[in-house]
Amino acid sequence: MEESQTGTLFYFGARVFLAQKGLTTDPHSHYAVSILISLTSKFKVIEESGNVLEFQAVVLAPNTYHTLSAEDSDLIVLQIDPYGIDYASISARFGRKGISEIPFESLEPVLSRCKSLFKEKVNCHTAKELFEDILAAVGTEKPARVSLDPRILAATNRMKSALPGSISVPELAKEAGFSETRFMHVFKLQMGLPVRQFQLWLRLHEAAKLLREGGNLTEASHAAGFADQAHLSRTFKRMFGVQPSRFLGANTNVTVHFCV
Repeated sequence: MEESQTGTLFYFGARVFLAQKGLTTDPHSHYAVSILISLTSKFKVIEESGNVLEFQAVVLAPNTYHTLSAEDSDLIVLQIDPYGIDYASISARFGRKGISEIPFESLEPVLSRCKSLFKEKVNCHTAKELFEDILAAVGTEKPARVSLDPRILAATNRMKSALPGSISVPELAKEAGFSETRFMHVFKLQMGLPVRQFQLWLRLHEAAKLLREGGNLTEASHAAGFADQAHLSRTFKRMFGVQPSRFLGANTNVTVHFCV
């Protein structure tokens, strides 16, 4: 997630969607795949070598070391898990390494709706639809909608109710009536993420909610199952590239929506 001053952030578990006027970062890399789209002036991405690139829209593959300079841009940022199904069609088009420019004409079907994020209040349902339509415009196809198996739904509810603890994959598989291998396959197909990665996102989501409600890092860390605040901060920064207080602290002026 890129460092910011003001904006609107939608959090869909393993998906992050940000509309921001003006963004800059220190040099960094992070776990998530980033899609950056400027609705106004081009922004700069500075590579580890110092090479400066200018883009209107770009995909940054996971763990791509870079610096962002977009202080004059109305920027849309999408972040997705590289092990999720959202990344499949994007990586099929652009590959899984480095920095790839997105042809701006590919985004024409979604640009007017992107602009609405800066002009009006958008609810979670509308934001999620736009998020998926942007993924479809950037990738080769829209992420498939899968009817959720009630056994997988029950497993996700068990994991949520177990926080700050966790439940092992063999135990979840047994409760769902699957072999362990079959459970992991069906879970990823249904949820778009491996089981253990989904559990990590649940813990980050729980910590994020507590921080946004005014809790401190120590309280949020323990309540979400992290060893301490340093563990939470390291995990959050590894996933998004910034400390959690940048967007979720009590003093931030970013409007955050936690969407189911």
